[in-house]
Amino acid sequence: MRQLALAGLIAVIAGQASALSCMPPDPVAAFQRASDSTSTYYVLYGTLDFDARLLPKGNGTNAVAEPAPIPAFFRGNGLSPTGFNLRFDQPVTLQSVCAGPWCGGAPTHTPALAFVRVVGDELLLEVGPCGGQLFPEPSKAVLETMLQCINGNCASN
Repeated sequence: MRQLALAGLIAVIAGQASALSCMPPDPVAAFQRASDSTSTYYVLYGTLDFDARLLPKGNGTNAVAEPAPIPAFFRGNGLSPTGFNLRFDQPVTLQSVCAGPWCGGAPTHTPALAFVRVVGDELLLEVGPCGGQLFPEPSKAVLETMLQCINGNCASN
């Protein structure tokens, strides 16, 4: 029994010491997840403004409690079948999500592609440690791919 408990303790320690392994975030996969969801999403391109000091500080060793939501403001445009041409200047809630000691972050004042979920009267942008809902400084090709996706021809670049 003691050996089993020791093996379990070693597994926990080894799990915390290892780095978080993530697949590269893919805007097409994010679009498809949003499209397949029962929730409503806005696909936006613009800048996110918030107080970056409010982001959680994961330290790579200790689990982080669920961070508080961060008030933010997104300025830019929403995606329509004819492009990113729907003006969008609205408050959003930025929610960092943590996986153990690793937490999602976001740049402020940086052009980004964002998938923002409508939750009641709130607009929620979740950022996890592996990305997936926010893509800073997307290429023109990525933005063109989003236009193809909304028109039913979604393929990775």
